[in-house]
Amino acid sequence: MRVLFYLPVITPWWFDHIVAPLIGLLANDHDVHVMAPPPWRNTGIGQRELAMCAHLPQVHWHICDGEGHETMRTEPVDPAAIIDFVRSLAPDYVLCRSADCATVAAFPGVVRHLMEGGAAPLSVPNTWVFLQQQPFDHGLLPPLDAGEGDRLDALIAPVWDALSALAEPAPADRQSFRAWADLPADRPILALPLEYEHEENFFLAHRIGATPNHRLIAQLADSIDDRFILAVTNHPLNELLIDNSALEAEIASHAPRIRLLPGTMPGGANTTMLLARDADGMLVGDSKVYALAGFFGTPMLRRSRFATGDWLNACADLPAFLAAVAQGTAARPDRVQARLWFAFHIANQLFDPSEPAFTAQDLFARLDRPVDPARWDAGFARYRAITSQVTQ
Repeated sequence: MRVLFYLPVITPWWFDHIVAPLIGLLANDHDVHVMAPPPWRNTGIGQRELAMCAHLPQVHWHICDGEGHETMRTEPVDPAAIIDFVRSLAPDYVLCRSADCATVAAFPGVVRHLMEGGAAPLSVPNTWVFLQQQPFDHGLLPPLDAGEGDRLDALIAPVWDALSALAEPAPADRQSFRAWADLPADRPILALPLEYEHEENFFLAHRIGATPNHRLIAQLADSIDDRFILAVTNHPLNELLIDNSALEAEIASHAPRIRLLPGTMPGGANTTMLLARDADGMLVGDSKVYALAGFFGTPMLRRSRFATGDWLNACADLPAFLAAVAQGTAARPDRVQARLWFAFHIANQLFDPSEPAFTAQDLFARLDRPVDPARWDAGFARYRAITSQVTQ
């Protein structure tokens, strides 16, 4: 098989933990090509990555270091040249890390985006990934017959039972959280978990709404009146890696109706998770936090250029969503379908490229058969093994 890795927005972490293991998995028996620009804004492939794969001389590297290589991340200067070159390679499979969805859609072969597998509140290691036709198609479920649905329901039952305490906390726990967060009881609470906005995140080009985050807050402040409290949590990597002073100043200028909460409560509980549980509505774009709204049954506004699973009952219109939340009539995610989606995600979607038992044939099977009940038992066995290690 001929496999192309198309990697305009590959970061060092993604290369080291996801792509390099996949290259090593395939290189000895298959024709492997890697196409990427040189390093810029912590993305691309340079000497460090080439040195990591020096033991695999059979890999073909196509480093696109000509003028304008920076644009490959989102909107290439000459997409036709890229498409023509990939067509000349005629790959059977293309694995992508690219924020430019239009160019890769014209590639031959089976084309899939490598995406993060996390779906809180599941305990999914950050090295687990899955394959997507579009990078931020969220919560999609394929057609399943009754027997397949029953099988998934039975597989997830122990996991769902273990998570039930999160969904149904004691009243005192809710009161403790709201008191700590200083959330009033006389108006609806809207949760806004912010997305990662380090310069390496070119996927923000798809955002509906202003960037960076402090401008998004200013925009929402003009749209959300003081009937609501907008409770904001920052992405943990934003807190770790970037200057948040403009964001903090913007939020402070709209106090008390907009407030920024710490990422964790005293004791370590995750604030975004608790907000998703207790808020009257949640505002999301392309963040993975949609899974929390789905799990807790929290009404959700999703503004995105990508598809959203029907079971999430997400609203796409902010004024309509605010009116429904204010009236207490906002649609909630379907809890029965939520359970089915989480089961499908564990059973069918997730894999770890560095797992010793994972083979090239396993990868090709996922590319050829996006839905395959034959791998469901193994998917849950893998998840149970990981979660048992976490709880020991």
